[in-house]
Amino acid sequence: MADADAASILGGLSTGEVYGYRLMWFVLLLSIPIFIIQEAAGRLGAITGKGVGELIREYYSRRVSLVSIVPIFLVDFFTYLAEYVGIAIGSYLIGINPLIGLLTFFTLHIIIVLTRKYEVTERYLIIISLLLITSTLIIVEPKLYFTGSDLFYFSTSRSFLFFLAVNIGAVVTPPCMLVYQSSATAMKYANPGIRVSIHEKNKWITMETLMGAIVTELIIVFAEIIGSSIGRVDPTDPIQLLSSLGKVHYMFGLALVSAGFLTLVVVSLSSAWGLLEALGKNNYENTIKIYAAESVPAVIIVSLMLNNYSTLLNFALTLLSLAPIVIAIPATLIGILISNRRIMGQYAYTRLRTIIYFTTISMILTGGVVGILNTYPLP
Repeated sequence: MADADAASILGGLSTGEVYGYRLMWFVLLLSIPIFIIQEAAGRLGAITGKGVGELIREYYSRRVSLVSIVPIFLVDFFTYLAEYVGIAIGSYLIGINPLIGLLTFFTLHIIIVLTRKYEVTERYLIIISLLLITSTLIIVEPKLYFTGSDLFYFSTSRSFLFFLAVNIGAVVTPPCMLVYQSSATAMKYANPGIRVSIHEKNKWITMETLMGAIVTELIIVFAEIIGSSIGRVDPTDPIQLLSSLGKVHYMFGLALVSAGFLTLVVVSLSSAWGLLEALGKNNYENTIKIYAAESVPAVIIVSLMLNNYSTLLNFALTLLSLAPIVIAIPATLIGILISNRRIMGQYAYTRLRTIIYFTTISMILTGGVVGILNTYPLP
């Protein structure tokens, strides 16, 4: 669900404003590549008990591991910017001064990191996000009767290609898809309280990832439904959003804050952990240092630009469109590792599944290139 972050929700809102329900087919289709890529990373973690950074370092070299992970770490900084902007906008919608809201949730984030209340926080935020989304949809009363033309549209226009790329880039969050999925899965099954066979691990990671991929895209669909009901407004202007959202502005604001905060919790530590895995120096103290080096400058920048959300968010989204390109090297190495029977045993990918995996990576990479070539500011 961290892939459906604040930036994804605002991007989905904007997509719904421009195209209504006509891009939902594409958003739902994205659950397939999300599942394929994340299932591979999760399977590696479950079977080997190691994260992506560590595996690449072990089977290739430290240099190759750094080349794979460092770009993810750098692009991740712009994820921070986008999440903090989303939290600031959400704070305004629920009646909290954006600066106060930003600093409050930043402080809460610091407390969670230092007290290690990581798993508990995730569980609460997942439940809250789902409740908010369900409640908001009920209140909005989406259009339930529509024709085929309302549900499907395709064009080669610059605007349309940009929105396709926005939806691809928004859900391709490298720290979540690769680093978190592999490392957190490995650590979960390393817990002595969880005693399951390798077969059970593989089965559960497949089911959990499939469910997560579907829910992720349903959240973006939720944002598009909201966007289609409010008309054309600037999604980065909280004043316009407040007046357009009407009676759902509180719940939409809470959903933005919750989504942004959940992503911060997931991305912040997984990004730092992945970099340290690549270096072979992963421990809690080093993770905190790396986390602070990314998070503190990001919150300062957003705090200083609270009157210019549009420029900041469009800048962050443009750079986040690089995410599909950034995952190319580590995702390729994952595909090689997971098809290696010496590493994966009977759980190695078959030739057909390997072909499907690399085809998916190629499609995601193509989407990233299209996004860069058709950069177009949100309306």
